Amino acid sequence: MWLMAVAVVVVACSEDEGAPVTPSFPEEEQILSVKAGESVDLVFEASMDWKLYSSTLWCRFSNGMTSISGQAGKQTVQVSVNEEMLSYGEMQAEITLKQGDMEKVIAKLTRQGEGLWVTDANGNYFSEENLIPFFYREIGKGVDINFTTNYDWTIEEYPEWLVVNEAPLKGLGFRPGNITVTIKDEFSAFAKKGDIKVKRTGTDDFVNIPVNFYGIDRVSSDKNAWGGWTFSSDGSKYSTSNSMTGESDEFDAPLVMQNVLVNGNDYEVLYFEDFSDKQYRLMDDDSKWINATIESNEGVENKTAKVSVMENSTSKKRKGAILVIPTDTLNMIGRDNLLTADNDFTEAVGKYVLIGLEQKSNLNLTDEFMVDCGESTPVAFSKIENPDLSLIEKYGTDKIYECELPSGVAYDTFIITSSEMFQPYYSWNQNFPWPGVNVDYTSIMTSFSLTGITEKSGTEIDPETQQLVEPLSVMIMYYTSTGMEDMVVLLIKREIK
Repeated sequence: MWLMAVAVVVVACSEDEGAPVTPSFPEEEQILSVKAGESVDLVFEASMDWKLYSSTLWCRFSNGMTSISGQAGKQTVQVSVNEEMLSYGEMQAEITLKQGDMEKVIAKLTRQGEGLWVTDANGNYFSEENLIPFFYREIGKGVDINFTTNYDWTIEEYPEWLVVNEAPLKGLGFRPGNITVTIKDEFSAFAKKGDIKVKRTGTDDFVNIPVNFYGIDRVSSDKNAWGGWTFSSDGSKYSTSNSMTGESDEFDAPLVMQNVLVNGNDYEVLYFEDFSDKQYRLMDDDSKWINATIESNEGVENKTAKVSVMENSTSKKRKGAILVIPTDTLNMIGRDNLLTADNDFTEAVGKYVLIGLEQKSNLNLTDEFMVDCGESTPVAFSKIENPDLSLIEKYGTDKIYECELPSGVAYDTFIITSSEMFQPYYSWNQNFPWPGVNVDYTSIMTSFSLTGITEKSGTEIDPETQQLVEPLSVMIMYYTSTGMEDMVVLLIKREIK
């Protein structure tokens, strides 16, 4: 405790010993500057009973009270200055001496103020280590900030990416304050820091409440990443399943994705191929068949992506996914840790899939069926326009397609699958005049595989007619989207050189 001594002399005089005593007070007041927690000794001499008064609660005498009394004589009274109601700026207390019916201020104590401060709800000062965090999951929700100051405050300045509800706001010192803050949608992607300025009302003095938005922890856009996006074999069209009708809506490529959000401008675009039912492998520049062009939009953090695919010249449909991931996140996870042991995306990585898609094979040219030739040479088939009446009578339909197998090519895989999946059962009828060629059905009869097609299949001579064997005829019964039964026929023949 710091002690200071101040002498104040009070003289009582009288020409006649029996006359009333008139106390004398010093002409000048003592002006003292004292810090909170310190004490000062006030020394004075009085010729009659006296009483001292303090004008404030934070200035008390040695008895712990704001007043103290004594008898005539030389006095030393300790005055203590505490931290009660300590605020920004200096505060002053007056000490009044009373003798008889007369009193006068004999000293003024100035308590030195402390600096401006703002504390959180737990009484901790705000700092870079004790800031207000914002997370992407809180986008669209208000975040409450509770605080207390040692001064009357006004809030009217804050980062452009924030909204302080009902600002400008004002409040009183030493009373709990509360504001609700939200992040603007157009600034909801990038990580960023800023300060909410809590000004001392009527001045330019202020204390900052630091805020930190950690940015989006995934990639998002206006499109559902797993919305059943399918591109045509030549890449000129794409479609997605309409959730209202169950049918596919088709559009011209590229697929444009708006409001793409990713944390920052330093990111990587990775392309993965789904080679076996959610088993992925990373494609390099030479093998990739998907492409995404991502463009920034001026003045905002969202981006625009355009997704396209190369022509699929194989007889197999293919699937893939595009990953858009911040470089620092990619480095933290590690390029070798993007996939699980089963080659699916890890939970952490799956949040950065911009889109999953598939592309039809170049042979899926009808609305009724598709053909998968595996690794063998693809076959092209086309619809017979205006077929002869004899063909219509023979097969019972005018929807007749034909394909020609290249000369000298065997087919270990030749799978015919219906494109209409509105019913779980189908009727497959076929005529097999080719020796050794048979059919294997799937369990629910939605597709079947022709087996035993060798290099010579389709070139044999029919022993009965002594003519070239007839084409294989595959009759496909199916139900359309309207529930009507329909049928198409696929004629398979061999190229003869």
